[in-house]
Amino acid sequence: MQTALLIILAGLVVLLTLLLTVRLRREHKQSSPYDPASLERFAELIRTSILEGDIQNVANRVSQLLREPCGCARIMFLRRRGRWLELSYHYGLENVGRRAVQVRNTLGLIDALRASPLPDSIGNLRLHLPKKLMDSLSAWGCNLYFPVFWRDHLYGIYFVAGNAEVMSPAFRVIVASVAQSLSAAYHVKWHEHKYERLQEELNTLRTVNGKTARESPPPQLPGILKLVRHRDSETLVGRIFDEVRRDVGLHRCTFFYQAKHSGEPVRLDGDNGPMNIVAPDRESFARLVTGLEGDIPHDLSMFSRIDAGLAPLEENLRAAGLQHVASFQLTEQRKGVMVWADERPPQEVLNRINQHRLTAAELMANAESFEEVESLSYTDSLTGLANQRYFMRRLDEEIDRAKRYGRSVALIIFDLDDLKGVNDRYGHQAGDQVLTQMGDLLRKSIRSIDVVARYGGDEFCIIMPESDKATCSQFMHRLQQKIAGWQFKLSQMDREVTCTVSLGGAIYPQHGETPEQLIYAADMALLKAKESGRNRAQVC
Repeated sequence: MQTALLIILAGLVVLLTLLLTVRLRREHKQSSPYDPASLERFAELIRTSILEGDIQNVANRVSQLLREPCGCARIMFLRRRGRWLELSYHYGLENVGRRAVQVRNTLGLIDALRASPLPDSIGNLRLHLPKKLMDSLSAWGCNLYFPVFWRDHLYGIYFVAGNAEVMSPAFRVIVASVAQSLSAAYHVKWHEHKYERLQEELNTLRTVNGKTARESPPPQLPGILKLVRHRDSETLVGRIFDEVRRDVGLHRCTFFYQAKHSGEPVRLDGDNGPMNIVAPDRESFARLVTGLEGDIPHDLSMFSRIDAGLAPLEENLRAAGLQHVASFQLTEQRKGVMVWADERPPQEVLNRINQHRLTAAELMANAESFEEVESLSYTDSLTGLANQRYFMRRLDEEIDRAKRYGRSVALIIFDLDDLKGVNDRYGHQAGDQVLTQMGDLLRKSIRSIDVVARYGGDEFCIIMPESDKATCSQFMHRLQQKIAGWQFKLSQMDREVTCTVSLGGAIYPQHGETPEQLIYAADMALLKAKESGRNRAQVC
C-alpha cells in the first residue's frame, strides 16, 4: 500500500511539474511577444528589399514585422498624398472608412512628427489629429505611432496596437531604423519618378507628329538624365563632369571638388594630357571656392591672387592650355571648381555649364539618399563599425583610386589573441562587451580617411589610403601597444580584463594588385605574427 501511495505521489509531482512548465512557457510567451533576433532578421530582410528597389515588397515586410515578431494586433498606415494623409494599409481593423481616417498634412503635425523618429504614444498627437480619428484609434486599441520621415519629406505614419513590452528599447530602435529605411527608399523613388517624367516631357518636345518640335532640345537633357539610377555619389561626380563637358563641347577641361567625407583630400577629374596636375590641399581649396563664388568666369590668375600657395598649380594649368575658372557647386558639402579652355566667350560657356547645375545637384541628392539607405546594411550591430560587406566595397574603391593616381594603400587585418578564453571564463556577454569596446577604441585610433570594419567574429580590418609600408608598420605597432595596455570593463561582473592582438599588414601594389590578393597577403602576415608568439605586428 505504501509503495502504491509513493508511486501515485510521484506521478502527481510529475504532472504538477509539467503543468507548471506549460504555464510558465505561456506566461513567458505572452510577456515577450517578440524575439530580438527575429526583429534583426526582419530588419535585415527589409533593408535588402529596399536596396533592390521594390517599395511594395518593403511595405509588406514592414507590416509583417509588426504583425509577427512584434505581436501588433492592429496596424494602420496613412500615406501622404499631396496635402493629405490617406489610408494605404490596415490590419486587424474592420469597416474602416477611408474618409474617416483622412488627415490634413499641416505644419503643426509635421513639427510634432519631426520631434522624435522613435515609436511614441499617440497621445502626443492629439492636438494635430481630428477628434474623430483619435476616438477611433482609442477604440481600436492603437496606442503607438511612428513616422516615415526623410529629412523634410513626410511619407506617412504608422499607428499600431502594442502592449507595454513592445515599447522596449530594442523594439523602438529597430522599428525606427526600419522606418528610416522605408522613408529613404520612398525618397529615392521620388527622385526617380521625377526624372522619368522629365524624360517623357523631353520625348514629347522632341517629336510632334513625327517632326522635330525644337531646333535644340534643353541642353541638360538627355545625357545627364541617364545617370538618375547611378547609386555611388563618389563615382557619380566624374560621370556628371563627363556629361557636362560633352554637352557644352569642352575638349580641354578639369574639375576640382571636395570628397564626400570632410577629412579626405580634394579630388580632381579631367583629361589634361601629359601635365602632372595635382589637386590643392583642403585649406587652399576652401579659400579658392570662396573667392570664386558667383556666376562669373575668371582668368587663371585668380589662383595666385586668392592664395599665393596656388601659384604652382596655376602654372601647371596654364601649361596644359587651360584659361578660365569658375565655381561649380554640386551640393552644399561638395564644392567644385571648373577650369577650361575654349574659343567662345567665357561667360557664354559658363552659362551653358550652369544649365546643368540644378540637375547635377538633384542627381547627387538622389545618390546620397540611396547611400544612406545602403549604409544601414553596412553596419555591424555589435560594434557599430562597418561590416565585411562595406569593407569589401571600400577596399575595391580605394585600390581603384590608388591605381588611377599611382598611389599606395595599406591593409591591416588583426584579431584578438584569446577572446575564446574570455568567453570561457566570463561568458559570451563578456566577450561581446570586449568587442563593443574594441569598436570604440578603433574609431578613436584611426585617421579620418581610414576605414575600420569588423570582418567577422573577433577579426577586424583597417584600410589606410595614401599609406606606404613604413606608415603602416608604425601605425600597427602603436595600435598593438595601445590595445595591450587597455582595460576592457566587464560591467556585469564589475571587473576589468586585458587583451592583446596580432596584426598582419600588406601594401598595394607591392603585395597585391587586387582586393583578393591584398587580403591574402595581409592574412599570411597575420599568420606569421601568430606563429611568432602572438601580440605581434607583421608587415609582408
